[in-house]
Amino acid sequence: METIFLSEHSPKTMEIERTDEGKLRLIISLSKLGQNTILEYFLDDNDVDALKKALA
Repeated sequence: METIFLSEHSPKTMEIERTDEGKLRLIISLSKLGQNTILEYFLDDNDVDALKKALA
């Protein structure tokens, strides 16, 4: 996987990766009080288009 975006604001991290199959994967993680919580989302074309509009 290739990381194409990384934003770290301790204790939170957000990454966007491109998988070997070309899909985008959004990973949000929180490390607090000795606990790590990781959420991952595989983004389809509709998600990508909606994010582009939201961030434009």
